[in-house]
Amino acid sequence: MPDAHDKNYLNTLLKTPSPNFTAKEIKKFANKLYGLTGKLSPLDSERDQNSRLITKKRGEFVIKIANSAEDLGIIDMQIKALEHIALTNPDLPVPRVMRSLKKLTIEQIQAENGTKHYIRVLTYLQGTPPKDNPTEQALLRPIGERLAQLTLALRGFFHPKANYEILWDLKHTSKLRQYLSHVTDPDHHKLVNYFIDRFDQNVLPEIPKLRAQILHNDLTPDNIVVSEHDPGDIVGIIDFGDMTHTLIIIDLATTIASMVREHKAPVNVAVEIISEYHKLIPLETAELRTLYDLIAARLVMLNVIAVWRVTLHPENRAYITGGVEETWGTLKAWRALDPVEVTRRFFRACGYWEFDEGKPQQEKVRETRQTHLLRRNRLLGSCAYLFYDHPLHITRGEGAWLYDIDGNRYLDAYNNVAHVGHSHPHVVNAITKQAHKLNTSTRYMHGLILELAERITAKMPDTLSVCMFVCTGSEANELAWQMSQLASGNHGALVTQYAYHGSSAATMQFSPESISQYSLPTHVQTLLAPTSDTTFQKPNSGLDDAISALDEQGHKPAMLLLDTSFVSDGVYTSPKGYLNTLFTKTRAAGGLFVADEVQGGFGRFGQHFWGFKFDEVIPDIVTMGKPMGNGHPIAAVVTRPEIAETLAKKTGYFNTFGGNPVSCAAALAVLEVIEKEDLQRNALEVGQYLKEQLDILRNDYPMIGDIHGTGLLQGIDIIKPDGAPDPKLADRLMNRMREKGVLIGTTGEHYSILKIRPPIVFQNEHADILLAALKNAMDGENQIN
Repeated sequence: MPDAHDKNYLNTLLKTPSPNFTAKEIKKFANKLYGLTGKLSPLDSERDQNSRLITKKRGEFVIKIANSAEDLGIIDMQIKALEHIALTNPDLPVPRVMRSLKKLTIEQIQAENGTKHYIRVLTYLQGTPPKDNPTEQALLRPIGERLAQLTLALRGFFHPKANYEILWDLKHTSKLRQYLSHVTDPDHHKLVNYFIDRFDQNVLPEIPKLRAQILHNDLTPDNIVVSEHDPGDIVGIIDFGDMTHTLIIIDLATTIASMVREHKAPVNVAVEIISEYHKLIPLETAELRTLYDLIAARLVMLNVIAVWRVTLHPENRAYITGGVEETWGTLKAWRALDPVEVTRRFFRACGYWEFDEGKPQQEKVRETRQTHLLRRNRLLGSCAYLFYDHPLHITRGEGAWLYDIDGNRYLDAYNNVAHVGHSHPHVVNAITKQAHKLNTSTRYMHGLILELAERITAKMPDTLSVCMFVCTGSEANELAWQMSQLASGNHGALVTQYAYHGSSAATMQFSPESISQYSLPTHVQTLLAPTSDTTFQKPNSGLDDAISALDEQGHKPAMLLLDTSFVSDGVYTSPKGYLNTLFTKTRAAGGLFVADEVQGGFGRFGQHFWGFKFDEVIPDIVTMGKPMGNGHPIAAVVTRPEIAETLAKKTGYFNTFGGNPVSCAAALAVLEVIEKEDLQRNALEVGQYLKEQLDILRNDYPMIGDIHGTGLLQGIDIIKPDGAPDPKLADRLMNRMREKGVLIGTTGEHYSILKIRPPIVFQNEHADILLAALKNAMDGENQIN
């Protein structure tokens, strides 16, 4: 009997012709052995003979007749694996094993020539094969998820035949050399040798070090079926014929290789699959380092085996060589890539750095848009207002993109909180890993809070050396207000005319954007923000008048609180001398200077890491907010030791979860991303490109007034023909751009300024999309007028 451990087993199996029973014979076996009758039709197979049987009452089945050279133990392993999966993950859509009338899972039959074959019956899985282009976006993440689920379901499975040698196992890539004489094209021969050499050098020595188990080893579009109504819903996993004990990274490489064929962006395809797989089975960096070469090895294997086998079975040429030419093209494209850069992309998809180491979620019940809005208003109240005339229902984000409940994507040029991009894998990984370990009160010691404080204060002037952590920007500014009063002995506050500094009871007083200036308490007075990025006239700030107004109310300034990006005033950059003059006068009047860096800090300006750096001034206190954690609830106050000591002596301060371990891990990850991806430079260069293109656009559209701000924080004045602000037009443009898939906001005294404030991973190509949407919106207005 065939034995899979025989050294000639593999060659014998691949050389032996497939079974060739007639339909009449197969129906006879089905009835005699399993009591099944019905309509029979053939199914494709490489080395077995498969048929579909449709019965009238018992459902549909697959009848599998094994190659005569197939080892019984291998068939038994495949059957027991299916039974194991049914126990460990009953929801996985794999075939169920049918027993014969004798209660056996495997029966034996005999051909007329005396050749014996094993026969088994499985349930038939309803669905449809993936479309002709199986690499469409809808299938990428689901196939990564299904592969990981299948791997987990097989994790505890073992079979004595599992370690047999099958050529389709990429561990044996080196043995392909014996078939290279069949690769007759010189360029193809050279290409194959190149990748096999890379395998021998980069993968072979690592195999003993990497995780292995019994695996499917062939989860490709040919071996799945999807829902007829959803191309991304995998409703069936079939063909366990290549199952073996191998590396889990080989299993993943096999799937990826099948999906990158003919694709113009193969690395993007791989990253999508890897990202989803990694959510369930975190990949190790050593595994990721082999992945580029393993994907290539699989592509090489497909073609080398195909050109060899067609010489053995020329009658089956069409089936054997299907896709060979496309695979050669993919191999050439893969060869043209930089392996280091590809591996770097793989690392980043998993949240790793090479130096250190979605499918959108659908709601269980889809409610109508109106029902959702009514429920939201009932549960959250009327204060929880939404953006845009047609509010968005966002379900996931990635990089500079947001996706709504229907899968539509929107370029996010508004949200500064996701500072280094939505769901950045390095930040997500850091949060996840720390959440697995510990998250607790700041009453206990932990190292991450100290590491984060060191990293932040290292980017500050030397005198600002004490860091205190809170959860929000509002808390940070409220703590700065408390410090300022205690340190100065005064109780007055100075802010710009339309500033926003928070939503707490205290910080709302410093936010004229949120409340009328006429409703401000008497201890808060306002001054003018700079309305030009390049000039500053000292008498125009209004600071002297504001200080005098405080004095008339019996107050002296405790602090001058400035958003260094002046976002709510209209988005401006401090011109030379502005901050210095204001700081000097405030100090002379007895107050402290507080730099609010919530919106502009952490490299967004491009030119500087902090907004106060635009002038030769050192604040007394610096505040920052949730962008430092990419949206995770962490914020900070940095100040001089003597100010912190005054707070400690007079009142003390404690924040239960400000600076908790998970939030600190998120913030540290953000700093690492900014540094490793050089995002401050990116903000500078992309911001310059955006401003240059906006200047060009302004020549053709008189509704565009001044353009101001810097880096990836810019404002565009929208004006009437007479130069007056046009808030209604600005609002219409914002909503038109939303309809075209680009999200921005409005700001300023009249809300007539378009606010551009994207995650700082924003690229030139994103800027081009934004510019096209803005042009389209303005063209729409011109057509109306």
